[in-house]
Amino acid sequence: MGPVTEGAATAGGERTPFRRWAARVEALAARRILEVGIPMRDGAELAADVYLPTDETLGAVPAVVELTPYNKDGEALMADDANLWRSNGYVFVAVDVRGRGKSEGEWVAFANDPADTHDVIEWVAAQTWCDGNVGTTGLSYMGWVQWAGASQRPAHLKAMISTSAAGRWQQEIPFTNGVFQLYFAWWAYATRRRIEEAHGVEATDWDTVLRTLPVGALGSVIDASGDNWALLTTHDTLDDFWRSLRYDERYGQIDVPCLHVTGWYDLEDLLGAFHHYEGMQASPARDHQYLLVGPWSHVKSRYPDRECGGLDFGPAAAWDMDAEHLRWFDHWLKGRDTGLASVERVRVFEPGRNAWRGAPSWPLSDGERSLYLGPCTLAPTAPVQAGALDFRYDPEDPATTPMDIRRYPLEDVTMEQTETEARDDVVCFTGEPLAGELTVSGWPTLELFGSSDGDDTDWHVKLTDVHPDGRSFRVTQGCLRAACRSSLEDPEPIVPGETYRFDVELWPTHHVFLPGHRVRVTVTSSDFPWFARSLNRFGHVAELSEPRVARNTVRFGGAVPSRLRLPVDSGAGS
Repeated sequence: MGPVTEGAATAGGERTPFRRWAARVEALAARRILEVGIPMRDGAELAADVYLPTDETLGAVPAVVELTPYNKDGEALMADDANLWRSNGYVFVAVDVRGRGKSEGEWVAFANDPADTHDVIEWVAAQTWCDGNVGTTGLSYMGWVQWAGASQRPAHLKAMISTSAAGRWQQEIPFTNGVFQLYFAWWAYATRRRIEEAHGVEATDWDTVLRTLPVGALGSVIDASGDNWALLTTHDTLDDFWRSLRYDERYGQIDVPCLHVTGWYDLEDLLGAFHHYEGMQASPARDHQYLLVGPWSHVKSRYPDRECGGLDFGPAAAWDMDAEHLRWFDHWLKGRDTGLASVERVRVFEPGRNAWRGAPSWPLSDGERSLYLGPCTLAPTAPVQAGALDFRYDPEDPATTPMDIRRYPLEDVTMEQTETEARDDVVCFTGEPLAGELTVSGWPTLELFGSSDGDDTDWHVKLTDVHPDGRSFRVTQGCLRAACRSSLEDPEPIVPGETYRFDVELWPTHHVFLPGHRVRVTVTSSDFPWFARSLNRFGHVAELSEPRVARNTVRFGGAVPSRLRLPVDSGAGS
């Protein structure tokens, strides 16, 4: 926040920098907003807007804090949250993270958030307009910074609302079990300047950009900020950097009530949201962890409606999230009886039935069902004789998730997989029509016996619900780089032609397959452009530049009984 110099108005009546600044101060004062600098322990200042309650008769009140890399002054996200909290008797504090917007320092994604978030919370609690009770909220990156701050155990953090928060590093982002999320090119572009450049995202020819090889060179193409692209791409294992940001062993020290919110169809941070929730079951605040999951994509986890990716889930899916948030903080920050005691700890939407269901804990499964892969089939028993299906995977012609990355995340990615499944490089295994309901609840796994004619490849798996009319819709998915089959820390090449067992973890789900519907699992080796293309070569993803065509094989039956392991709820008619 540099110095401001006074000047005169121009002949055309334009405001000079000083007059523009003065006009902003006047406007902010009229709306009861303060723009301040919050000092960090190392002397840097983070820029913040402090929105005082609209009721001017209130004294010190609880504060809700949100740190963002997407511009504290932006209309997206921040304006709605500011209006919600200040109109209900809270102070709302919007903060630019280090190196973003007006905040000082260098923008290095994720690295500075633990200490900075802690210091913001404690500074806010000490102000005269705050009564010492502080809550944090936010979606996506704004969800991650809450856990970063909570890991430092700030004394005045009393409650959190964590919506689709990142944090299961290298099993979620930026690599998902060894497979790079190419979506981060979009993200790195949007955050390459101190102020987010959404207009540039829409103008970019992403069809060409995302085919840049090697992936590391994309940083120059999109003119990424500082070392962020190198950080995202070259740290391609679960190394010391990412381990330092994972709180697997530290959740037991975090004593903060949290409302965990996410959507079944969130391609970005569904894994992180469940990771935080499940980790907090070991914390002193385990009885104060609430989980709310709807049929929503990433942004719709904060702004739900009834439709997602081309499917209409009915009016019950359009949850009143503002009311949910207000009930949570009124309980924990104001001590009001909001009826929270009667709310189930776990509330999940059941696609298929299209209704909400409550439970005391997650997952809702009480057993497991195995469906064995056969010659294009899924069945309760494995084929006696071993068999195989192979496919030709060409990185220059990858299987795709149809999407317009220029419109993401405001436009949902389609749920229907019918067109993609018709490709020659997508192998489908489909069960018989169901006689009764099948409720899947938890983390499915595909135990895949497979091989490749190269020293590395990727496995992309989707679980779909095939409707009676033949259309196939995504339920959940997962992926695994072959070289990471045994370790995310030390990838190893595979031996061409040798068969391995690959345990492909699918993302958490709760889904009801209705009578007459069929369960399908598909296997291929790409999911472009969400994920970077495997070039079918072993090495650092950021450096590989020469694609090769691979012949990949899925094996089943006999001594190689590939199977889909489904966590099921037997009490729900499974």
